[in-house]
Amino acid sequence: MTKGAQESPPRAGFGPLAAVWRAVGGAAAALARPTLALLERSGDPRAAALAERLALDDLADSVPRGCLWLHGASVGEIRALKPLAAALAAARPDLPILVTATTRAGRERAAAELPGRARLAPLDAVAPLRRFLDAAAPRLHVVVETEIWPTRLALLARRGVPAAIVSARLSPERAARYSRLGGLYGPCLRSLALLAPASADDRVRLLAAGADEARLGPVENLKWDAAPAPPADGAKAALAAELGANAARTWIVLGSAHPGEAAPLVAATRAALGPAADGVGWLVAPRHPDRFAAEAESLAAILGPLWPASRGPAPNGAAALLLDKIGLLPRIYPLAAAALLGGTFAPVGGHTPLEAAVAGCPLVAGPHVQHQLDLLAPLVAAGGVMPAASFAEAGAQLARWVAAPDEARAAGAAIQAEVALRRGVAGRLAAVLAGLAR
Repeated sequence: MTKGAQESPPRAGFGPLAAVWRAVGGAAAALARPTLALLERSGDPRAAALAERLALDDLADSVPRGCLWLHGASVGEIRALKPLAAALAAARPDLPILVTATTRAGRERAAAELPGRARLAPLDAVAPLRRFLDAAAPRLHVVVETEIWPTRLALLARRGVPAAIVSARLSPERAARYSRLGGLYGPCLRSLALLAPASADDRVRLLAAGADEARLGPVENLKWDAAPAPPADGAKAALAAELGANAARTWIVLGSAHPGEAAPLVAATRAALGPAADGVGWLVAPRHPDRFAAEAESLAAILGPLWPASRGPAPNGAAALLLDKIGLLPRIYPLAAAALLGGTFAPVGGHTPLEAAVAGCPLVAGPHVQHQLDLLAPLVAAGGVMPAASFAEAGAQLARWVAAPDEARAAGAAIQAEVALRRGVAGRLAAVLAGLAR
């Protein structure tokens, strides 16, 4: 379609709910125009961001024509998109890369770390999208994880631009909403040229939400490519020297621990260890820096004072270290025999297991793992992550690994190998996506 040509958004195939969505989006975009004018007159810095969302900025300067249009909602999705963007740039060097984000933080991360140009995504309304698409004339649109914009997908379909969602996730909660609004989301899913689920469970839920099985791609999760590199040789000795961690102790990491997680687990583990508890050291990393003092105080009654890593190497007899230096936790795991996966006993949903896994450090995880199920399922199957329904169960498992170090090392090696096996997702997806570009 030539620039400036008139078009009507497709109605057939997208249904009446999509028409309602377009009407709401159109009203929102129309109301935003006077807001933009007001912000511009007052010199408000928010004007530039709103102009981008309305596609009323200098599109010729910021949008490469004939691009691969990649999109991630915010910082986490942009981080996942990074290896895929690099792989697509290598696979299709003839096509420029344009990355959009829904949030300004995501745009800033994309501009700093991804190839090509970065900007805020247009609002999901016909007029901004038409201006944006006229300027960009994308050859392919790729979304990471699951962000569905009905009007965007409708206009791309109208123009014959293939769209794909990769590393697609659909939680049980969102799946219920998709089911209730099947008349809106089902046609969107069926319009995709490719839908690559992040996990087998996501595949099942996406099919139930209305996806076309013929368009389903391989089950691939870009998070595996975001795993850090394995630790270098000598990392354990270097960390022990940096922290003053006594090599005679068996160290356990409490990583990204939330309030109410660390002290009960330490108490349960020590009870399971009995007299052997005095040979165990604890590396405590509260999730939030403003909790450092409170967590140290709660553990002091059990372990004695925690030595802050920010003060330098600990005295030789220190049995517990507070990891109060930002950036220390991701590289601490080579020093540990085992670890807690934080945020799994608190109702948080869990934090990434990959930093521990690449270091060959086995993990115990509580019952609240819903945000990490796609990564944890294969690591549990490999035998290096042990689910626990209670602190007592988790403490007993940690005590077993302390008493049987060969078993702990084998469990850690198993999940380290699992991560290595699953890397390369970006390259595999790029090979499929490169062939979809018009």
